[in-house]
Amino acid sequence: MKNRFDAVLFDFDGTLVDSSEGIFNSLIYAFEQDGREVPDRDILRKFIGPPLYESFKTLFGYDGDEIDFMIKKYRERYSEKGYLEASFYDGIPELLKELHEKEIKIATASSKPTVFIKKMLEVNGLSKYVDYVGGTLFDNKESGKTAIINNALQELGCTDKSRALMVGDRKFDIDGAKGAGIKTVAVLYGFGSREEFMEHEAEYIVENTAEIRKIIFGE
Repeated sequence: MKNRFDAVLFDFDGTLVDSSEGIFNSLIYAFEQDGREVPDRDILRKFIGPPLYESFKTLFGYDGDEIDFMIKKYRERYSEKGYLEASFYDGIPELLKELHEKEIKIATASSKPTVFIKKMLEVNGLSKYVDYVGGTLFDNKESGKTAIINNALQELGCTDKSRALMVGDRKFDIDGAKGAGIKTVAVLYGFGSREEFMEHEAEYIVENTAEIRKIIFGE
């Protein structure tokens, strides 16, 4: 029986990995280094998904130099130990392995720097299942999700977009996938909400990795 999809793209933070502890701790470090009051957790959660540059700009109105300083401090801590303060969600390693064994191409399509995605995949022994690691460079100011997704599709050699699927946990993933012309599975175990997913018209909304698998294989 032919697979329902030829390529599956995954967001990283909040979709493959619960990276909130490392992200929050690194953000707290950055605010402390700048001598500013640390925002509460509800505000910090909004950093997970969009590019850091855009979050500092839109959430706090920082200018270019301030943003560059905050990102530098954030990455000082994140690159040392923040990226290790994370764990893959239940069922994700098994899902990646099964997709790989059934010859479905796998890519990440994330606003996270590629170097951190690669490190976390390697540390957990999962890099062998991922055909292309799509992320951003450190010097990206604004990284549009549609461009990231389109680049991943190109790298995977996926030309029939009806055979590709994006899995994510925020509106950025849904909107980016729509811009690229592919469907989205929105996961409730990450950092988004059902209301957000419905407003941005995700084709599928799931609660766990078992439900992702059923959609991919049409079960």
